[in-house]
Amino acid sequence: MANIAPADYKTRATALIASLEKYRCGDGGYGYWGPCTISNAYLTAYVLHVRKVAHDLGVGPAISTTDPALNVLSSWLRRDAPLNVQRQPWYSATATYLIKTLAENGVNQDANINRILPLADRMPIFALNYLADAMAEKTPKHPRYDDVVRRLTNALKIEGDQAHAEELDDDQLWFLWNSNIRSSALVLKGLVQRGDDPVHVPRLVRWLLAARTNGRWGNTQENAMALEALVAYYKKYEADVPDMTATVTLGTRAIGTATFRGRSSASQQVRLAMPDLLRQVPLGAERDLAFSRAGTGRLYYSTRVQFAPTTPPPAIDDGMRIERRYERYNENGAASVPATSFAAGDLIRVTLTLTLPAERRYVAVVDAMPAGVEAVDSWFSTTASDMARDASRQTADQSWEAEFRGGSFDHIEKYDDRVTLFATRLSEGKHEFSYVVRATTAGTFNVTGTTAEQMYAPEVKGRAAAAVVTIK
Repeated sequence: MANIAPADYKTRATALIASLEKYRCGDGGYGYWGPCTISNAYLTAYVLHVRKVAHDLGVGPAISTTDPALNVLSSWLRRDAPLNVQRQPWYSATATYLIKTLAENGVNQDANINRILPLADRMPIFALNYLADAMAEKTPKHPRYDDVVRRLTNALKIEGDQAHAEELDDDQLWFLWNSNIRSSALVLKGLVQRGDDPVHVPRLVRWLLAARTNGRWGNTQENAMALEALVAYYKKYEADVPDMTATVTLGTRAIGTATFRGRSSASQQVRLAMPDLLRQVPLGAERDLAFSRAGTGRLYYSTRVQFAPTTPPPAIDDGMRIERRYERYNENGAASVPATSFAAGDLIRVTLTLTLPAERRYVAVVDAMPAGVEAVDSWFSTTASDMARDASRQTADQSWEAEFRGGSFDHIEKYDDRVTLFATRLSEGKHEFSYVVRATTAGTFNVTGTTAEQMYAPEVKGRAAAAVVTIK
């Protein structure tokens, strides 16, 4: 579509809304292709939603309570729910959207809400959101409203400072334009407009923005729903232009300030060196870390602590489990057993195993080498492409389909003291990577634990246990 000048937006939008009537069917609903004889109830609900949004923005007439399209939705809802449980997610998603659309257009839906509630356990996440929207149309809200919102928020997947909806894997939902991005956008808009607990709102916003590719989402529905949700968020939370001074306080003492004037994505940092922190918070004492602002605008903040422990830190699993194994490398391919004691001159295979409970993006893994070893350069130079292909593999399946599903470490860097791995995407499950070093110097060497993290969400991380390697 050609670019539209801003001055022409309203004129073009008015014409487009009017053109929807050519898709009106004989029963009063709307169909995908015109001329139409039998309408599609889900599409009809969507057209009514678009018309209502347009009217609220000053484009097009209001929807009359006598509009025959509303009767199409009411007629569909008189159907019996399917007894086949495999059909219930599709049915409940369709029914809740129709119920929401009728409710927001002034048609009482108490009876239909009560009829659909027994299927709550089989509803997709976006259907729960539609149901909550319908329940919120009346004052006071439906008595089961809090329970539905609880189910909805419990279903969100939270990773670090982001959250999203991970929908049912049901082919029938494709016909309802379902995707995780679309559902996440619908949930975000619902939480914002209904005024539910806002704790998940910024997390959903961060995930939606991170889910873009080249500035957009995957298809028309994802773009439309994501933009609608972000506009709702912006109007409620970002309407005031930032003009504020933020202050960070530790106990009763201010440790830094930052000033924000106008809209910008730039962040500012307040740093406190560890010696200064220890002077202000004696060993064993506690102090509150507080953030405040003076002025207008919304303040977002995060805190990080960087330190060097005096003893090896324990293994951690904050969304990534990583393990490291040493064993003698047998060039003839014979099996070997894990070990931490080797003779000078031995070849040692280092195997890193990363286990993920969900897909991870932009993963960085850093593995320190024991000080008494050296990387085998010929290994890297002759087999780097093979390692890149075989490093991340969930199963014995070596097909390109398995590689596509699993992802891989697609960039490898070797240094004198460490190996670093980078992956754009790693799927849920187990991924292994191995490399070879040669024992060169006798002694006992402490080795820090391998670390893994999402580069743009470092709260999602893991660390292997430290090790002691002996070379005789």
